[in-house]
Amino acid sequence: MQIKQITVYGVRLPLKQPFKIAYDTYEDIESILVRIESTSGETGWGEAVVDQHVSGETWQSARQIITRELAPLLLGSSFDGIGPFHKAAEARIRHSPSAKAALDIALHDLLARHCKVPLYSLLGGRCHARLELPCVISMLAPEEMARQAREACARGYSSVKIKLGDAPQQDIERIARVREAMAPGVVLRVDANQGWSAKQALQVIRQAVPYRVEWFEQPVSIENLDALTRITQATEALIMADEPIHGVRDMLEVVRRQAADMVNIKLMKSGGLYAARAMAELGLAADIPCQIGSMVESSVATLAGAHLALAHSNIVANDLVGPSMISRDVADMPGSETHIELSGAPGLGIRVDEERVRAMSTFEDCVD
Repeated sequence: MQIKQITVYGVRLPLKQPFKIAYDTYEDIESILVRIESTSGETGWGEAVVDQHVSGETWQSARQIITRELAPLLLGSSFDGIGPFHKAAEARIRHSPSAKAALDIALHDLLARHCKVPLYSLLGGRCHARLELPCVISMLAPEEMARQAREACARGYSSVKIKLGDAPQQDIERIARVREAMAPGVVLRVDANQGWSAKQALQVIRQAVPYRVEWFEQPVSIENLDALTRITQATEALIMADEPIHGVRDMLEVVRRQAADMVNIKLMKSGGLYAARAMAELGLAADIPCQIGSMVESSVATLAGAHLALAHSNIVANDLVGPSMISRDVADMPGSETHIELSGAPGLGIRVDEERVRAMSTFEDCVD
């Protein structure tokens, strides 16, 4: 079976409320949905959600790279050629991981649907029964973050992740207030999104010891792996690397430097499932547990991450909260507010509502 047509949709995903992190505030999410159709009429869906602060891509640059550079590489090729696609894509254009991820996810979905198996079966089989979701709280005033944490515990969340990074002293107050508001046994995690200097990070980490933070994610700049290494080696707290770690080479550098205790793998940084799975394997060999993260994606890319997380023993956590943050999705998510529970349905396991996609689209391109 060969690939006949690739359709690219530019969709704005409306957020339920603005999402503020250390380096930006988002009112909505700019997503690119990709639909690949084979000569036999089977289809697969993928998604790109860009973050120009992390990968250097924009909505329109990713659109152009997909339609003009990458999608033409696939026309007429066999849809099980995921490895050859990545080799050709790397030779064609450097970086652009979100654009590559969209096509990678669609190819995986298409192949799994053709084989009539859930995607996690192609990725190694089920390692976890279901995926527990965290409640992610935007960077707000301490009392508001505490209120949201209290409500999250009442709704049954087992972990709460708070966004910090704009002011160290206020961040310490946020940690304290949130922990005081949380129910016993609920896990607290912190993500600074590059917001601190090395000295500020160590100050916050040391003062936060009484509040039992499970781990601190990306405390310093994406450019400063030396600082991340110093922090990791200077504290007993668990440190997770995120923004600097885009693929296997970056993962190797973390291992070589002992720069982090954990790594947040995001499909939009790694170029899709193909490299993300290799990163999880490398982490397993180096005793570095991994998390599957999110760029606040729709159900399409969220479920791609969920299938990988379900299928890999070294993926111990996830941050797949996009569908819970957007007010209108392109498909129905399996599970509930607090967890994802995948069935044996083929591919990603969802039916994308194509009428809804078209209604939400700002642009539509066809490559055939």
